[in-house]
Amino acid sequence: MAKFKFKTNSQKKKLNIFRFNGVTDTGRNLSAPRIEIISNREFSLDGCLGIIEYNDVYVRVKVPRGEITVMGVSLDIPIFDGPIITVKGKIHSVELNMR
Repeated sequence: MAKFKFKTNSQKKKLNIFRFNGVTDTGRNLSAPRIEIISNREFSLDGCLGIIEYNDVYVRVKVPRGEITVMGVSLDIPIFDGPIITVKGKIHSVELNMR
């Protein structure tokens, strides 16, 4: 069985295997949003920078490197607290547009 070894520190840094710079003290990664989808009834996002546009058919949300669009029927935003947003209703699709 072969062992995986690095010979210099520059290789460790280049491959970036042993550390992750995007984690803060609380363990959250601020460079990428965290998404939770429960069935087709609830969508939660941690990492929201703001709501671009919304109505009962779609919700467009700004995230660090783009936007997320949730489309469905009877959509509602019961929770919008800082970076956390929850969309409830009958969700048909979630679209991620990154720059």
